[in-house]
Amino acid sequence: MKAAGIVALLWFIVTNSIAQKFDTDTIVYNGNSDQHINLVILGDGYTINELSKFEADATNFTTGYFEEIPYSNYKNYFNVFIIKVPSNESGASHPGTATDVQEPVIPVIMVDNYFGSTFDYAGIHRLLVATKTTVISNVLASNFPDYDMVMIIVNSNHYGGSGGMYPVASMHSASVKISAHELGHSFAGLKDEYWAGDQYAGEAINMTQQTDLLRVRWKNWIGANSVGIFQHCCGGNSRLWYKPHQYCLMQNIEAHFCSVCVEGIVERIHTLVSPIKSSNPPDGIINDTIYPLKFKLDLITPSPNTLKRIWTLNGSVIKENVDSVLIEKTDLLPGNALSVSIEDTTQLLRVDNHIHIYYVRWSIGNTTTGVNKITGSSSEISIFLYPNPTSGYLNIKSEGATGNIGIEIYDIQGRKLLSQENVNSINLQSLSQGTYFIRIYIDNDLISTRKIIKE
Repeated sequence: MKAAGIVALLWFIVTNSIAQKFDTDTIVYNGNSDQHINLVILGDGYTINELSKFEADATNFTTGYFEEIPYSNYKNYFNVFIIKVPSNESGASHPGTATDVQEPVIPVIMVDNYFGSTFDYAGIHRLLVATKTTVISNVLASNFPDYDMVMIIVNSNHYGGSGGMYPVASMHSASVKISAHELGHSFAGLKDEYWAGDQYAGEAINMTQQTDLLRVRWKNWIGANSVGIFQHCCGGNSRLWYKPHQYCLMQNIEAHFCSVCVEGIVERIHTLVSPIKSSNPPDGIINDTIYPLKFKLDLITPSPNTLKRIWTLNGSVIKENVDSVLIEKTDLLPGNALSVSIEDTTQLLRVDNHIHIYYVRWSIGNTTTGVNKITGSSSEISIFLYPNPTSGYLNIKSEGATGNIGIEIYDIQGRKLLSQENVNSINLQSLSQGTYFIRIYIDNDLISTRKIIKE
């Protein structure tokens, strides 16, 4: 065969292997993939005759996974899919090359599985890794490119798993806990709370070198649910680093996530999913002459529902914690504005330096003919308050807000002390040390209240 023909044949083989399609099934479906977090489960070491076992394993895994807090609270925010990829042989490789145990712990075997899953990775027996990362990325790109999370379950009952870009867990009895731990790394950026080595140390949600009770990143959890500032051990520079808990799933798979790690996962969920599936009237311009006018939200809700909804008409709060309101003709004046802000007030969060707000606003034109020109718009707004605590100026930064940001400062007795609009910072030097509350407005619409500390 000529060289050109050989190249063409190789290109055909490579291209078809990259673009190979497999059956994709749904385990959990809560709605459109672009409005939910999509967890894709791959199986390795399942032969074509074991794909029904893979589906059952993935289903059982999903059930257990969403019993773990905070995923149990936010299961409505997720879809779960599986891609059925058959391996030539069953199980995972075990080359018997680990240096941390007396080999062979389990029989030595080399398995022809699709994603190259093997124990003994990097000389660690329990480190089970899917080594063919290019193959994994190609399968995802060709079969479900809109994934947000990936989990690879391996058809082996021996204990093992790993984190990284593509977390892996065996089907050992502790599979769900192993997976939750590993996804804690890849999904939420959590650190191990056992000492994994100097190379893994760094400032993170649940790891710090800060020991000041007022400045440590989990300061609002100190003293609650056994959260504190605990020194790492052992070896290397472990004494320089601190963690929030002594018995967390990021340290021990028999535990649950500590409050700090739970908060980090919830924060990650908030960055990926808006609770607003739709609003009615929708974005755009419509004409409506039928009274009362109905405005409605269709929301993705946590369990229990912790979404606070504040409806305001022309700057006055008219309803709270309902998904629809009726506006009568007598309620309307020239230049009406109806808005609703949605904020998750779950007790799983104790964040006071930034706020996620989901905001819908309608302009309602009340004409003499009775025809209402309704213009709707929606936005996702992030507001950052820093530093908090502060000894002087409190900086205020917003992202996604198209209206004017206003703030009011109140003391703990509810007395208003300061009020400003369109500011990037506010001077608190005149205030005594203590706790205060800041109310935040967009175009005179109250959207949130937060605690601030003056040092």
